[in-house]
Amino acid sequence: MKKVVPIANPVVNYLTYIQAYCGINWEIEDKELMHGFLSDADRSYIQACSDDLSFGDGSGGSLVELFYFLPAYAFRENSEGLTEYFSCLEHCHEVMDTSPLFERYGDHISRLREFNPYFLSNINSLDQEEKLIRIKHLSTIYKANYRRYLQLNWDKDKAIIERTRDYINEIFAENDIIGKWEFATGFELLSEQYQLLIVPSLQFGPRANSLHYGVNIFPAITEHCPKYFFDHFISHEIGTHILKPHTIDKVQISEENLRIPYIAFENLAKHINLKILSNKYQYKLGEDYYEDSVFESIYNNIDDSLADNAESMYLTAIDQYKK
Repeated sequence: MKKVVPIANPVVNYLTYIQAYCGINWEIEDKELMHGFLSDADRSYIQACSDDLSFGDGSGGSLVELFYFLPAYAFRENSEGLTEYFSCLEHCHEVMDTSPLFERYGDHISRLREFNPYFLSNINSLDQEEKLIRIKHLSTIYKANYRRYLQLNWDKDKAIIERTRDYINEIFAENDIIGKWEFATGFELLSEQYQLLIVPSLQFGPRANSLHYGVNIFPAITEHCPKYFFDHFISHEIGTHILKPHTIDKVQISEENLRIPYIAFENLAKHINLKILSNKYQYKLGEDYYEDSVFESIYNNIDDSLADNAESMYLTAIDQYKK
C-alpha cells in the first residue's frame, strides 16, 4: 500500500509566505502578522518582479521555477542549505551565467524534468544580463529573510500543519486511495509514496502545486479551506499525477494552446475521482475557466464505451470539445 505522507517543511512555507506577503500568487488574511516582515524596499522590489514570479492554471513566469518550484523540491525533506541555494543564484550573476546552478542542483533539475519536460526550458533567457540582475537582487532578499520567517512565523504555521497532518493521516489510515486509483485506471503512480507539503498561506491562490509524481504542495486546514476539501481533493490530485503520463503528456502543447488540454485533463481526473469516491463528494473545479458542466456532459456521454481506457477518453473529450 502506497502511503499519503503529509510533511511540515519550513522551506516551502517560507517560499510561499514571502510571496503572499507581497500579494503575489497568494494573499495573507491576517494583516497584523504582516507588519514589518520585509522592509518597504524589499517588498517593493519583489512586487516589481510579480510577472516573473506569478503562476497558475498550468503556466508561470520566467523566475517561478528558480524561486519556488526548484527550492521547494530540493529542500522538501531537509531544509538545510536553502541560504546556500540563494548564494548559488547570486554567484550566477557574478559569472553572468546559470551554469553554477546546474552544476550544484543538476540532479534535482533532472528529477523535475521527469515530471515536467519543460522545466527550466527558458534557460537562455535567464542568462541575459537583465534577468541575472533580477535573480541576484531577489536571491539577496530571499536569503536575508529566511531566518526571520523561522523566528516570527514558523511555529504558528507548524502548529496548523500538524493539525492538518493528523487529519490527513486519519482519513487515509485505512483507505488505500492510491491503490483505488491504480485499479480504476490501470496505471501506476510513478512514486513509492505521495508526499503532501502542507502550507497554511497557500489558501488564497493556486492551492495544489505539483512538483513530481509523488510530491504536491497542498494547503492546510483553515476556515477558508475546510476538512471537506481534503476529503475529495487529495484524491483528485493523486489522480492527476497518475493520469499525467498517459493523457496530457501525450498531447503537443504550447503556451498558446495549453488551456484546452489542461482543462480536459483536470475534468477527466474529476470524472474518475467521483466514481472512486462513489459520488459521495460533489465539487467544482471552476466553471468560468474549467467549464465543468461542458466536460461533465462529454465524459458522461463517452463513459460507457471508453471507461476502461482513460487515454482514449481524454483524447476523445478534447476532440468533442473542439467541435
